Amino acid sequence: MTSAASPPAYFTRAFGNPQHFAATSEGIADALGFCPRHGAHLLSNGSLRWAIAQVFQEVVPRVLPWLLERHFGNEKFQQVYFSAQGACPACSYEHRAVGRHAARLGRQHLSAADASEVAGFESICLEHFQVLARGPKPELRMPMLARYGDVFDQVARTIEDLLATGVLRGADPGKLPALAHALSLAAAPRAVAASTPDTPLAETLQAFESLEQAICCTSACPVCVEVEHARQRWLTAVPLAAAYHLDDWLFFPTCPEHVSTIAGLGDAQLTTAVVAHALHVATEHLHQQLRVLVRAAETQEERAAARIANWGRRPRRKKSESPRPPTSKLPRCAACERLAIAELHATGRLLRLLLSNKHRQAFEAGYGLCMKHHAQAYLLAPKGVVRTLLSADQVRRLTEFTRLLKDETSGLAQNQAASAPEYRLALRRFCGFG
Repeated sequence: MTSAASPPAYFTRAFGNPQHFAATSEGIADALGFCPRHGAHLLSNGSLRWAIAQVFQEVVPRVLPWLLERHFGNEKFQQVYFSAQGACPACSYEHRAVGRHAARLGRQHLSAADASEVAGFESICLEHFQVLARGPKPELRMPMLARYGDVFDQVARTIEDLLATGVLRGADPGKLPALAHALSLAAAPRAVAASTPDTPLAETLQAFESLEQAICCTSACPVCVEVEHARQRWLTAVPLAAAYHLDDWLFFPTCPEHVSTIAGLGDAQLTTAVVAHALHVATEHLHQQLRVLVRAAETQEERAAARIANWGRRPRRKKSESPRPPTSKLPRCAACERLAIAELHATGRLLRLLLSNKHRQAFEAGYGLCMKHHAQAYLLAPKGVVRTLLSADQVRRLTEFTRLLKDETSGLAQNQAASAPEYRLALRRFCGFG
């Protein structure tokens, strides 16, 4: 619930009060925009049009200095550009809200070393359980992990039994309580995601089938187009992998976003197979975390016993050191891995194409790059004509964006009914096309 309420709360706070505009613009500039999920939320919120125009009029002047080549290698530039791919101010707000709520739950329910107290956490999704499990001491964390892993294993077996009976063929996923519960554990932080891209990306995919063609596209970032092509290929491959019983780990997702994307296809049998796989992977990871904690505790006892044996006396009492909590990251999701590889390949191919004068001219006539993919390409670009092009081109486009922001503000002052398409398309430079 905290995660679901965070995006509206962030945008209301960040864009609803002019006193927060300076902090909002600084956060957007330091992240070079929003992730596609929160960018779509921003673009759909028509009531914030005036505030968005005002905030981004402060964002652009903060970003422009980093685009100058003489600042390449500057400490602030490096900090912003290297972290841009994983940075989003709305995501940061959401993570802080979830962390605060998890801390409150921890203080409320985990004050005593009693394994029975973890029973109330059986309905929490994996992503938020991992946040919650970081707080307690190892002696409390171990029974939590053990019980939660057993819950996941039991739920996975339950929906696998449904899958084996064949009753899922043609069934409505929304009318299957066992599947809904399993999906809430594997992908609760995300609403059921759409499998088809939003416009203008959907139209662009039909018109431009290769990166060479997409460079001259005027309605979307060519790297975003290539990543979406890869996502659509993966969406086609998952049902085939399930039908022909191919290796799950090569195709089936495990992260909340992509599990919910498969759920959005509306195929109960496929959703059940994918969710069962995600739960099994999560169960193994939970058990691995538990084994790490047990080994760390055993090692501490062995070290203490060795010190006593070597010195013949009990060592001076020191502050006890708790074993480090094991990593809370699951193995890389197959879909995330494919899209990350597609993104890197597209960026590399784009940089090679820009060595040609023909493609440089096409690139300048097209849409250019969204800020996230500009950051990736700019860092990888060789010094010389390509890096200079990326710098100058992005400065030109942000300067044009500033003009559109002023036109938008002027239009709102005249009570125009809708935002200009050019303005919304320019705003996607900071929101991506995912």
